[in-house]
Order: sequence, then C-alpha cells, then structure tokens
Amino acid sequence: MEPNSTPSADTEEFREAHSFSHWELDEPPATLRERLHLGFLTARGWGLFAAGAAALFFAFLMGRRELLAISLVLLLTPLLAAFLLRFGNSALAVTRTFNPPMAVSDSSVRVRLNIAHQGRNAAAIQLSDTLPADFGKGPVLHYPSHTATHTGSESSSWYEYRLRPATRGIYPIGPLRASVGDVFGLAARPAAVDSPSALIALPQCEQLEPATLPGEHGSHGQASSNRRLTPDSFEVMTREYRPGDTVRRIHWPATARRGSLMVRQEDYRATPRAVVLIDRSRSAFLAQGVGAEPVISIPQFTATPKDSSRRFEWALHAALGIGSHLSHTGFGIDLIDDRGAAINSVSASAAANGLEPFTGVHATTEMQQALAAVGLAEPIPEQLSEDRIEVAESLKARLRESGDRLILILGETSTAQANTWLSIVGTTTKVTVLCVVNHAERLATVMASFRQAGWSALAVTPTMALNDIWNELGNQK
Repeated sequence: MEPNSTPSADTEEFREAHSFSHWELDEPPATLRERLHLGFLTARGWGLFAAGAAALFFAFLMGRRELLAISLVLLLTPLLAAFLLRFGNSALAVTRTFNPPMAVSDSSVRVRLNIAHQGRNAAAIQLSDTLPADFGKGPVLHYPSHTATHTGSESSSWYEYRLRPATRGIYPIGPLRASVGDVFGLAARPAAVDSPSALIALPQCEQLEPATLPGEHGSHGQASSNRRLTPDSFEVMTREYRPGDTVRRIHWPATARRGSLMVRQEDYRATPRAVVLIDRSRSAFLAQGVGAEPVISIPQFTATPKDSSRRFEWALHAALGIGSHLSHTGFGIDLIDDRGAAINSVSASAAANGLEPFTGVHATTEMQQALAAVGLAEPIPEQLSEDRIEVAESLKARLRESGDRLILILGETSTAQANTWLSIVGTTTKVTVLCVVNHAERLATVMASFRQAGWSALAVTPTMALNDIWNELGNQK
C-alpha cells in the first residue's frame, strides 16, 4: 500500500477499528530468518558468515593457517558491517503535518510528509510510517518519489495519506521507519528516521435545538437574573491609583467625582456561569461481573491508554453538547470532574494555556480539546469526607451568581450517592442531573429524590438522542 507522493483527492485512507471490537491476528514471519530474529544481517551477509564458518571448520580439519585467515575475514566482515550500521545516523529530515491540525473522531484527517535530503543524491530507500495498532500497517513510501523537487543540493519528496480515527484521544503517528543497509548489502537494521507526532482526535459536538433551559420558565437563553449581563459589565469597585496600575483600569467617572485618579477593582463576573460536572469514577460507568461493559481504550500519545466505556462516551458527548449550547446562549462554561478538579488539569489534551471559564467563539473547540483525552479514574472512597468538602468548595467558588447553573452528568447512582450530592450542592442552585445508565427504570427512586429537591433530573441510556433529552429536561417544571 503506497499513498500518493503528491496531494490528491484519492489518497489512501487508514481507518481505526473500534477498540472494544478490534481483534488482530499476528501474521507469522514469512522466512526462517525472521522467525529466528536474524534480521540484523541480510541473506548475503548470512551467506558470507556461513562461508566463513565452513572455512573455519575446514581450516581446523586440514590444519591450514591461510584458510584460517580467510575464514576470520569472512566471519568478521558482516559482523563489523552490522556493528558500524548500528551507530549510523539518517541523513533524511522529516516534517509531518496534519490537515486539519486536530481531527474529529470518525472524520478524515490528511497526514502530509515532507522528506528532505541534503547533499549528494540519496539512494533509493523504502520507508514506512508507523501507525497505532488499530489502524493496521502504515503506508509504504519509496524515496525519492518520482515527483521529487531539487533546490540546489537539497531534494524533497512529498507524500500524503488519510486517517480516520474511530475514537477520541491523542494518537502517536510515526516514527517513519526505514530498513538501512551498508554499501555491500551485508547488514540491515530498521531505523526510526524521526520522532512520533501527536494527533489529537476531538469528540464530536452535537448542536442542540433551541429550547427552554431546564428549570427556567422564561424564553430560551433568558437568564434568571433581572439584569442583562454583557461582556463589558462588571461588579465595579474603585480604589486610589497605585504606581504600576495600567492606565486602562482608570475609572474616569470616579476620578472626576473624587478629583484624584481612581482605578477599577472588578469582581469581573461578566456573564452567568454554567458548571458542567462529569463523574469520572470507574464504578459509575464500567459495570463488573455479569453484564460487564466492554472497555474502550483512549490513546494518550506515548503514555498508557486510559479506559472509557460506551456510557462514559455518551456522558462526555452530552457534556460537550450542553456546554456548547449554553456558551452560545451567553454562559461561561466550567468543566470539572467529580473531585472538583478542572478538566483542563486532568486531561493530557488540554491546551497549555487553557483558561476557564470557556467563553467566546472558540469555547466549543476549547472544550472539545479539553475532553479529547479524558478517561475514567478510581472512585472517591465514601469515607473520605475531605474529598467531598473539596468538591463543595470548588462548586461554591464557581457558582456565585443567581443566574449560575450546575449540570451534573453521572453514571450509576445509588440512593446514598444521590443524598451525598444533595448535601454537597444544596437546593439553592439551579441544578440539572443526567444519570447515564443501561436500565433507566432502575433509577426511579433516585430521580424522584432529585426532583423533590427542585432539580431537573433524568435517567438516560446511550441509545437516546441528546436533543430529545434536552427538550424533555426543558419541559420539567
């Protein structure tokens, strides 16, 4: 399988199999040399080595010293070639780019390779790009390509192929490998020409239809507060100017009234806030024993993959869809887990400068990136009350305005766990609860306890449509 050496619409596509249904049989080695792991010498090299061994045998048998010298030369030459090849360096420079820079799960992304060589014309060499196991064997490239460009002493070849990741995560693409040999064709070794590149596969975001917000009796997007909040409105307090304060913070009306420079000291709550809390505990989303759920592996680049499940994937899908919808209606979005930690701090895919709350035109993309590598974690032991205190303090710090909202996305929830959430959150905050389970009817008692506290609550299954769920939550009074 060789992808095109120039960009085109019919480049080869490598699809990833779903982790929970992918089974791959290793192909048996084709030759005896591969089965015995003797690949550091070529067939010619092993032939020369065998000839040396035979010459050595006859030298001892016949007692001829000149035959002994010939046998040593035949034995040591291929071994010396393999030793020198082991410490050789590649003269190829590889640049790997992705278009788009971040993929979306179950969507195609183009991988483009630029392989350059400086100096004399490079000999023909066969390369292969390394892909994660679920994609199968990577593309085979022949360098230089028939469309190689030459600029002075440098030659470049372009190659392109497509990937379609089935799940979210951070995929290691590469390194580009080559079978490097010596000039006499006696030794060979697989060599990594470059380092792996990280391809972030984002979860898909579903756009929700306009509907009444759960717990609201007004129209869509109407905040519960009477005042209209805009990105330029602040809870403003003023103080005297101090050396080092920026001129942009000078509050001119207060300065005119006081006759001295006054600066703004804002509470800076420009928009109402929605906190989306996602339960990441394994016990809530990965049932054990009879009816155990298949584990979905979420790649973490070169680190150990994290576990997920079908229900947890739906929970993240719901968190992203609801968060995106609320951000478009004027809310700033905080994504946290069941320990009160920001998703940006527990996800390997989060942007290095990721800020919360997620607001503005890029809020959806930033949330997708933050959720791309999130996996399940061990549950919080029930006896550790300090952990529940941390969750309560985290929520208290984030939910300060009357227009703020809390969305809890949980898994299997017992009555005791429901009471714990009721004691942590209280009844003063507008709360929406989604429990993602396999059998919704089993949580009737839990849902009733949430609704008695004035919360909007539904038990859902992964087969339900998020739009229908959101509309049903909006109709709850």
